[in-house]
Amino acid sequence: MSEQVSRTVTDLVAAGIERFEAGAPRAAHDLFDRAARAAEPYPALADQYLQALINRAAAAGHLGDHPAAIATFEEVLARCAAEPERLGGLRPAVLINLAQSLLATGAFEAAESALTDCRALLTGDGDGSWDGDGDPAGDNAEPLMAALVALSTVAVQREEWERAERLTLVALETVTRLRPDLVGRALMNVATVALATGRHGPAEDLAEQALTACEAGGEQAGAADVRIVLAQLMAATGRPERAEALLHTVLAHTGPAGLTERTSHALELLGTLAGARGEPARAEELYARAHALLEPSGATPALTVLTVRRAEAAWRAGRPEEADGLLSHAADTFAALGLGLRRAQTHLVHAALLERSGAPRDLARALDLAVPAALSVDAVRYGLTAGRRRERWRRAVAEPALALAFRLAARTRDARLVAQLIEVQCATTPVLREDGPVPAEPARPAPAGFLDEPPPGPDGTLGAALAGAEAAAVLPVAPPPRLLLTPAGEVALADRIALAEQRYGVPVRDERQVPTW
Repeated sequence: MSEQVSRTVTDLVAAGIERFEAGAPRAAHDLFDRAARAAEPYPALADQYLQALINRAAAAGHLGDHPAAIATFEEVLARCAAEPERLGGLRPAVLINLAQSLLATGAFEAAESALTDCRALLTGDGDGSWDGDGDPAGDNAEPLMAALVALSTVAVQREEWERAERLTLVALETVTRLRPDLVGRALMNVATVALATGRHGPAEDLAEQALTACEAGGEQAGAADVRIVLAQLMAATGRPERAEALLHTVLAHTGPAGLTERTSHALELLGTLAGARGEPARAEELYARAHALLEPSGATPALTVLTVRRAEAAWRAGRPEEADGLLSHAADTFAALGLGLRRAQTHLVHAALLERSGAPRDLARALDLAVPAALSVDAVRYGLTAGRRRERWRRAVAEPALALAFRLAARTRDARLVAQLIEVQCATTPVLREDGPVPAEPARPAPAGFLDEPPPGPDGTLGAALAGAEAAAVLPVAPPPRLLLTPAGEVALADRIALAEQRYGVPVRDERQVPTW
């Protein structure tokens, strides 16, 4: 009997893999579930049961059911720990998949820990410190690359931009060297960093190559992710029609395939575009559909971003109290996730909405939110080692935030605050002193071979060159000093600097003090 069941399970798993690779994860999940339920009653089929469980959990994560995926992966890891000699070989793949679902739920520390354990198992060095130097051996190459790409995704999601830059470049260079057919996701991560740090030209080039690579490799889910990044870029650069076309292409695939997270993200972006066109009712409808899809997934970071969008729509629709509550909840959630920069950006959105009311009380609240948030957003550039990156961050990200702070200070007639904002913005940015702190993870220069006029193509070679071209020369700088306004020791913006560092966990100013007289 068990032999017949074993053949049935094998056939179901094979059919599930085939459906998954064909871009039908919902059908694959159902086949893996049938295989697991068929094998479970038979102790002799324990290994087949575990494999069916792993595949079912991977499909669940792909479909956005992260609580179910995490529970199953943890169950499998417990079994592996109980029988390390027989089942230990399953752990790396399980840890990589577990990390991806943990990342989606905002469990960043746990995700990074799982990936570090995975690398330690595959490299045998005990600490998982392999970072792309040298080639991983044999069968370990692909899972090691997957772990490295996933680790770069953790840094991107946490908005640790200098670290994200380093890890995404290492992942791209490694995957391009070892498995150029798998380069799409690595390229997408580099494009995402470029987009988030204001480098729209390189971001577009890299994302277009990532899309080509994903399509060439038959990675439909990866292609959907890249189209979403491209749609964000098109919206940010004033091309809403192209953004909408990309998002409708995403929905044509993700809806039938059951990819709820990607469908939700596409609907959210369509809602943002509708709001920008002056169609608030349409925007709210799209946000409601996105929320209904995303809520069961446990994807807290994505849900919180959507909450900010819903708050903007509620404000435009004349429901300021609802908007205020949503924004406060979003800011608190980002704080709980350890995403200080996201919290600062949420406070800037809140301040901009409050400014529209024009009421003195709202302007005062907006000022309290905007100044510390703008100082924190501006301070991010001091952690970027390349001068061009710092300048682009200043122009594309920091300047709009600081302009809001200046405008609110002027509208509230706080001349002293305006004067102090001018003082701190005029402070110089010193080159990092020799006796000063050295960045824990300095930028890694691009490999020399990637800068020698590489030919374009879907293998990612040009993408690596584009990504590395700006990373070769770096000049670390220290944050500006604290400015003494009087001999008595009064520091410009002292209370707001302290509030920014406490709220967002970002060092805003160096400890040194410099007199202004």
